[in-house]
Amino acid sequence: MDKKELFLEAMNFRHACKLFTEKRIPTEELEFILEAGRLSPSSFGVEQWKFVVVQNEALKKEIENVSWNQKQISTCSDLLIILARKDVRSSDAYTVKQLKRWGLDENAFKGFLGIYHGWVDGRDDHTIEMWSEKQCYIAAGNMMTAAASIGIDSCPIEGFEYQKVDALLGIDTSVYQSALVIPFGYRAAEQRGKHRLSFDEVVEFKK
Repeated sequence: MDKKELFLEAMNFRHACKLFTEKRIPTEELEFILEAGRLSPSSFGVEQWKFVVVQNEALKKEIENVSWNQKQISTCSDLLIILARKDVRSSDAYTVKQLKRWGLDENAFKGFLGIYHGWVDGRDDHTIEMWSEKQCYIAAGNMMTAAASIGIDSCPIEGFEYQKVDALLGIDTSVYQSALVIPFGYRAAEQRGKHRLSFDEVVEFKK
C-alpha cells in the first residue's frame, strides 16, 4: 500500500467515537499523537496552544459533568484539552520570544514585528481569542489523523462549559482558555459508514 492509500485509510478509519473501551493507550503511542500536534503549523509560527492530557479518572468525570454528560469523556484512555493562548499581541513577551526564533537581524525583526503588530493589535480581544482557537484546530486535526493512522480513535468536542473546564484544570485564564476537548482511546463498537459530500460537490477548479 503506497503512502496516499495509507493516509486515506487513516482518514476513513477516523470517526467521532462516542464510547471507548477500557484499553489504555501505550505511552509511546500517546507521545506520537502529541508530537503531531507539537509539529503542527501555526500563524506566524506563534504556536498559540498548550496540550493538557487528563488521565485522572475523577477529573475526567468532573469534566464530563460540565460537557453535557458526553460519555466518551469519562470512558476514554486519555482526555486532551487544547488550550488557546491569549497573550499573543506584539507587545507580549511570549509573542516576542516566539518571533525572535526566526533569527532575523534587528532591523528585519522590527519590520517583521511591525507586520505582526499591524495584523494583530488592531483587533479586539474576542477576535484574538478566536484567532488562537483556529490555530488549535490545525493541531487538533493533525493529532486525530495521527491517532487514526495507528488505530486509535478520537472525538473532537466543542460542547462544554469552557469557564468551568478552565476552573477544573486550574489554568491561568489571563493567558489561556480551553478551546477544544478531545478524548482518545479505542472504540467500543464498530463505526458507522461515513457520510460525506462527493468530491465534485466540494471541489471547484478555476482554470
